[in-house]
Amino acid sequence: MKATLPALCLITLPLTAFGQSSWPDHIDIDLGFRNSATQPSDRAWGLRLGAGVESEPTFQGSDSSEANIDPFVVAQWHGEWGRLFLSGAGLGYSRVFNDRFGLLLNLEAEDARAEDDDSRLRGLGDQKEELELEIVGRYYSGPWHVGASIAPATGDKGLVWFFGGGRTWRPTDALFVTINADLSGSSASNQRTDFGISAQQAANSEFGYSEYRPGGGLKSFGLELTADYKLSDRWFVYAELGYERLLGDVADSPLVKMGGSVNQAEAAIGLYFQF
Repeated sequence: MKATLPALCLITLPLTAFGQSSWPDHIDIDLGFRNSATQPSDRAWGLRLGAGVESEPTFQGSDSSEANIDPFVVAQWHGEWGRLFLSGAGLGYSRVFNDRFGLLLNLEAEDARAEDDDSRLRGLGDQKEELELEIVGRYYSGPWHVGASIAPATGDKGLVWFFGGGRTWRPTDALFVTINADLSGSSASNQRTDFGISAQQAANSEFGYSEYRPGGGLKSFGLELTADYKLSDRWFVYAELGYERLLGDVADSPLVKMGGSVNQAEAAIGLYFQF
């Protein structure tokens, strides 16, 4: 689900709208990379180290999940021109203009499915890792935001797009909560890579899949709830809940119909330290 849920969380609301001077001035890195702990405004660089436990489907369309340890490192540099950040396999740039319009560019390695991820994938072959460029724009009005993104990728991964919005809350000085909803779609090549079954794959499949060639279009509807709690000036805890409902040709894939599920869920909880 990594490829579908976080795309509209990549730039977030300037916190001047909440009138909380004790919290960082802006939050404009992917929420999935712990962005609620932006470095102090009097320092141009920042570094965060963290780890958590995450649970996600064994593959897109699976009805079973697996838990993994998820360590991460985030480094960023900011100035009047915006922010550059390096996080995991991604390199990005983000900026908020006039406290209303946000822009983010993020280049990262796209997740690749492997046969040994799940017994139902045996015979389908391993996917190749590809590069994906996410281009995200958002507009803010008070605690609300709306946005859209497009993400072309190399190889057979094709194109994915998102449209959605959400709201940010600040219940206490230490707690930061965001909820987002989005609708996604993708090109035929993207859907055939992740949900299609070629004639060769059907012949090799140990699970007895039939050939299937989705035609592109709507892909999913998603909801995501994220929360970060400030333990101190350096320590933060986080939690995430995500839900995705597969739609269109994707929902009719044999990977989903034969023992899978159109309902996809993920969760994560962890701790991070800001230098």
